[in-house]
Amino acid sequence: MENVVEQIARCETLPLLWRLMIGYFRDRGYGAVCYFTCAPGEPGQSPGPVAPPVHHGFSAAVIEAYLGSNYEQIDIVPRMTLAHGRPLRWSEVWAGVETTDEERRFLTLLREVQMGDGYTLPCYGPNGRNGYVAIGGMGAQSVTDEASLREMHLSAQAAHLRICEFTLTEPQRGKPLSAREREILDWVARGKSNSVIADILCISAGTVDTYLRRIYEKLGVSDRTSAAVRGIGMGLIAA
Repeated sequence: MENVVEQIARCETLPLLWRLMIGYFRDRGYGAVCYFTCAPGEPGQSPGPVAPPVHHGFSAAVIEAYLGSNYEQIDIVPRMTLAHGRPLRWSEVWAGVETTDEERRFLTLLREVQMGDGYTLPCYGPNGRNGYVAIGGMGAQSVTDEASLREMHLSAQAAHLRICEFTLTEPQRGKPLSAREREILDWVARGKSNSVIADILCISAGTVDTYLRRIYEKLGVSDRTSAAVRGIGMGLIAA
């Protein structure tokens, strides 16, 4: 565990950190990872709205189903995880509560797209900038013992704090994003390609590319992953 924490500390870019975490969880039997960050708030407040996640390994159907639902209000797992301060398994959380009709429909939808089971790892940051890492894609090789869960939790926490360092300490360019740029950045964070964003917004793919280059310049980044993570961390993307 000391090794991965040292690697996290040495990561100089967000894409490198993200690739490190994907590999770290894959080595422990989890083929899918999502990183969410909560809206900044005062310490001790409830999680509040959650920005779109950076994700890897979950199917397009799972991402569409989850983000297309009112997951901020319906999914009780993140709130319970942050309240308990330890990793919680999704199936165990849901089995331990009395669900509403809306929550049962939500769970049925996730089963239909074969989301499977996994864990949510709570992460805490400065000035209420909390978040969580969701790991899924479980198989026979997935580690679930208490010691491994504790290690993965601490590693996720270290990665979250490193992301906070990137997004809170790096100088901003002083050029606010336009409404259209924020809209495009939001779709980028949701994993949409330029062509899909173009279709959604009824503009050309070339126009999307032009907007993205402006976004990169304003945020001081050079790739989609960095733009998404930095946009989330700076509170530029609405839930």
